[in-house]
Amino acid sequence: MNSASERFEVAVHSPMHEYAVVQTSMTIEKWDEDQTRWALEKLLGPDPSRIMTRGNFTVSPEAFRELHVTPSGTWTQENCNNVVQGGWVALLGGVAGTSITTKFSASAGRIGVGTSSTAVSYAQTYLQGDTGSSSTTSYYQLVSSSPTIATGSTPPTLTFTSTFGTGVANFAWNEFGTDNYTASGVYLNGLGGTTIFFNRGVPAGGMGTKASGQTWTATETISFGYPSGSGTVV
Repeated sequence: MNSASERFEVAVHSPMHEYAVVQTSMTIEKWDEDQTRWALEKLLGPDPSRIMTRGNFTVSPEAFRELHVTPSGTWTQENCNNVVQGGWVALLGGVAGTSITTKFSASAGRIGVGTSSTAVSYAQTYLQGDTGSSSTTSYYQLVSSSPTIATGSTPPTLTFTSTFGTGVANFAWNEFGTDNYTASGVYLNGLGGTTIFFNRGVPAGGMGTKASGQTWTATETISFGYPSGSGTVV
């Protein structure tokens, strides 16, 4: 399933029908190694070669913009995501039933990326690139700030953003997902407990291959609405 949107329908024995859709846009802003090295030199000191060898350094999008460094490339794809069963349990449980024990927040929320192109399945509970220990097939990065809820927009949206620094997620990005675990790391499979795997997407053609030294920022915007007469979601 390379692209998808979701719909649920409420109907009675009358001509009236209601439709609601969930759609996701995924955007990756990519700063290459030279841009990241230059920004780190400006931010941290005059010897970027030593800086770059001391591990994973993250330059925020805001810092790049303050330094007037635009991304070397930007990737975007619409409708490339499914809310999985755990996500729907969390969403509907917030309305009636069991509430979420650990709510998504700045300290409990991650975007994960992985190498698997396996089709999306409703019952999946982790990225399919998860192997249990290898950071070369999947990695989850804590969100940069609290998820943004915009209920006054048309349609209402929920937005997550994570920035992957120089030393992590250096592989082909073929899948993404979101969970509410509390630390960046290699994998979700087996964490169990109150961890919620909310969604998984497999964009057509993948998102590109991140290399060591680069900084990539991933932004998921999940829209909740209904189709208008013109076919747009409002």
